[in-house]
Amino acid sequence: MIRNITHTIASLLLLSCMFSCSSDFLDIDPEQNVSSEKAITDVNTLQTAINGVYSKLQSPDYYGRSMYVIPELMADNLALSTRNTGRYLDYDGFVVSEEDTFADGLWNTLYEVIVNASKAIDGAEKLEAISPEQQEQIDQLTGEAYAIRALAHFDLVRLFAQPYNFTADASHLGVPVINRSEDNEISPARNTVKEVYDQINSDLSVAMEKIAADRKDGRFTSYAVKALAARAYLYQEDYDNAIVWSTEVIDDGGFSLISNTDYPELWAQEFNTESIFEIVNTIADNAGTNGLGHYFDPDGYADALVTTDLYNSYAGNDVRLEAIRLGAKTGAEEEALFVYKFPKGTSRDDNVRILRLAEQFLIRAEAYAKTGKDAEARADLLKVVNRATPGISEIDESGTELTDRIIEERRKELAFEGHRLFDLNRNKRDVRIIQSENSIEASYPNDRFILPIPLNEINANPDILPQNPGY
Repeated sequence: MIRNITHTIASLLLLSCMFSCSSDFLDIDPEQNVSSEKAITDVNTLQTAINGVYSKLQSPDYYGRSMYVIPELMADNLALSTRNTGRYLDYDGFVVSEEDTFADGLWNTLYEVIVNASKAIDGAEKLEAISPEQQEQIDQLTGEAYAIRALAHFDLVRLFAQPYNFTADASHLGVPVINRSEDNEISPARNTVKEVYDQINSDLSVAMEKIAADRKDGRFTSYAVKALAARAYLYQEDYDNAIVWSTEVIDDGGFSLISNTDYPELWAQEFNTESIFEIVNTIADNAGTNGLGHYFDPDGYADALVTTDLYNSYAGNDVRLEAIRLGAKTGAEEEALFVYKFPKGTSRDDNVRILRLAEQFLIRAEAYAKTGKDAEARADLLKVVNRATPGISEIDESGTELTDRIIEERRKELAFEGHRLFDLNRNKRDVRIIQSENSIEASYPNDRFILPIPLNEINANPDILPQNPGY
């Protein structure tokens, strides 16, 4: 198992020697690391390399579980059941340490994604196309690699660094930026948060130039890139750009909100009209007991349950309650609230929705509200609210109350999708960590709202210091 950035890069450099003279790159399991830019010799090998990068997103140490669970459990949407398998106990207890295996897994997997994407980019940019059509293919695949690298850097800086607005100029420490595969410096230091976001913005800009607008299910499209850009700019409090990119997705992307009556299809139907980007999980990809479905399903572990506080925040006729099921958990809670956004449960893994249209309306609503455009913000918010509870004809709030309403609506709409802790922290809000029987009140600013740099990384890479405060 790769334990840190140094080992990730060093292992890939070793693999380049192993595979650079081989003609069998297409036979490499796509789950393996991209061997080197030298192994990318044509469009087919580039496609195989990109498939390998996408496959890392499925990992239980990334969007296959941890990226969805941790930001919800460290806040007020999820709490561990009194009978659980021991996963994420320290997050529920707000006592994560630098030796935590889940933080270590996130760190390692995300840097594997970044390094592999960088190698694919380097290899792709050395290819010489023999036709305009082939150049389009190369550009598409290269753009996807840029987009995935931006996503991984964005998630790393959200997890392991304080939000962009923590300091006035975002000069506080972020995570190391890795943007080339031929790094001789394999013990990188931490960049500032601003530098990380500059890299994210740059990668997304390149991705937009290279990716075609055509929809390809399960892969980054130009509109998926724009949707991610809207999210990233919202986190940077660059509201003008957040509005620009969310508007392009909303107006021109060809997406539409699933209707109130068809709401269960939002989670059951793959690549539905609301889905902008989702991670594909085929039967062959099934993570089994490590998957999200098994983690939440009462026929599986049902480790994390919906908090009563969140459940009670919905109106009685809110269709989003269909994503929560009331029942008894054997040997534990007689009245348990189960997450039902993964309806396949233990049978196989559902696709994981990363970007969808409802969030884009909420991004634009928040950006409008924070730039004094209350009428526009209310109109966007109403679209999401009216889908959830038809018949609401208007939103009355304005100013700070409107912003509060949008943040609360994000909580209800995006519950269990890995947003809650980040939304509270970037808005400088206190966090209530709800447990099965107690709760912890944690005030902003708080060192513990972000994860520690893993001890394994510190031991292997002294340049990564200093550790995040509080650990």
